[in-house]
Amino acid sequence: MSVTIYASIGLLIIIIIIIIFVKITNLIMKNLFYLFLVVTMFDCSSDDSDSSNSNGNSINPPAWIQGVWINDTSSVFEFRTDDMCLTAGTTTCYKALMALSSESSAYEEISDTRYYVVISFAGVSESTYEFEKVSESTINWILYPSGIISTFTKN
Repeated sequence: MSVTIYASIGLLIIIIIIIIFVKITNLIMKNLFYLFLVVTMFDCSSDDSDSSNSNGNSINPPAWIQGVWINDTSSVFEFRTDDMCLTAGTTTCYKALMALSSESSAYEEISDTRYYVVISFAGVSESTYEFEKVSESTINWILYPSGIISTFTKN
């Protein structure tokens, strides 16, 4: 009788350990998936420009683009003096993502009508954005690598 009780207790302990392992594994995988999704939300691209306007580990959008911009598909860009946020279902702010690793960096090219930024995440992946000023209230987002243009209006 006591062997059966010990076997039952042993089986119960094994089942509990398996359940805990599965729950922890699912949580870890879910968090890794979300991190991967955020980091690789947009296609990667490299810059062939000869310009060397790299500013290290911060994002500094020009004054003409700062503010909230929306398009007809409910995507929203918000440019701050030291951050760029994209809302497309969920909101991603790059200042916070870059703060997760000291190896993250931003490369920017800024003019009166163009803002180009490549954000590198710990040398693992990159997000490239290019914006063109059409007017004071309209910008075009040139998607990489397709070159498709999406128009945004200042809110």
